[in-house]
Formats: sequence, structure tokens, C-alpha cells
Amino acid sequence: PIKAPESVSTIITAESIFYKGVYYQIGDVVSVVDEQDGKTYYAQIRGFIQDQYCEKSAALTWLIPTQASPKDCFDPASYIIGPEEDLPRKMEYLEFVCHAPSEYFKSRSSPFPTVPTRPEKGYIWTHVGPTPAISIKETVANNL
Repeated sequence: PIKAPESVSTIITAESIFYKGVYYQIGDVVSVVDEQDGKTYYAQIRGFIQDQYCEKSAALTWLIPTQASPKDCFDPASYIIGPEEDLPRKMEYLEFVCHAPSEYFKSRSSPFPTVPTRPEKGYIWTHVGPTPAISIKETVANNL
């Protein structure tokens, strides 16, 4: 008989996962209940990990409530981004709260802004959707 090779630890990262009937994506907000004080804490998912045994975990960034945060529910507009957790948490301890873009809680006054503060050269502003026929006629008439 040939001896089976030892299992090698492999980690697979993903942009989204399906766990217990819920579709999670990077940026989603989850809640975690503390075993010691029984309070609910909120965090945003910044990445997923799956090991060789298909056990799924998520890397979290904690959300800090402000004075405007309601006590009985989650209001995304009243939370600010907090510290990033080093170790991933198993998905079994997380409960889905809401979908959110991954940049939703970024600080608007950070030293490295992600959104330009003034228009960049060469950028054309436009809109998505149908253009009213009246404005097209006016533009053509003005250019003639």
C-alpha cells in the first residue's frame, strides 16, 4: 500500500461567497455578538478566505458608532470606519446586516482622498439615460 500524502494548507481568497443561503460580497456589513457583554458590534467585510476544508472566514474592519447612532438598529450613515482586524473571523459567527460598497465608510477628510476634490483635465461630464429632444434641438440650432 502507498501512504497518502499529507494535507497541505491552502488558502483561497474570493471577492464574494455564498454561505448558509446568503450571498456575501466585499463591503457588506455584518454584526457580531460579544459573548462577554452580549452587545452587538458591526463590521464591514474587506475580504474572504476559504481553507482546504472549505471553512469560510472573513477579514473585518470594525465600524465605530457616533453619538447619532441609534441604539436599536443599524444606520450606516451614523457609523465611521474603525480599526482593521488582523485575524479573520469564521462566517458562522457573523450575521448579515446590509450590502454596502467597499468604499462607503472611507473618511472624506483622509490625507489620501480617493475622490478628486476638483475636476481633472480631460474628464468629460455626462449623464446616463435618455436625452430630452428639446435640448438636442436647441444645441443643433445654436451651432448652425
